[in-house]
Amino acid sequence: MKKADIIAIAEGLKLIEEGVETIQNVMRDNKIKSLQEIAAQLIPIFKDDDDSLSDSIVKHLN
Repeated sequence: MKKADIIAIAEGLKLIEEGVETIQNVMRDNKIKSLQEIAAQLIPIFKDDDDSLSDSIVKHLN
């Protein structure tokens, strides 16, 4: 591995850590205790969605 590879891995790990913290904060704020509870809440929202929420998420991630 090159130095640039190690730096890229470290940056990726930092992003994962930040993502986990974000998820934990949302779960704590909404008193959600498991990923199953998140899925149970998200699935109906996405089923009822007219694709605008999905499109917004895709645009936000790109």
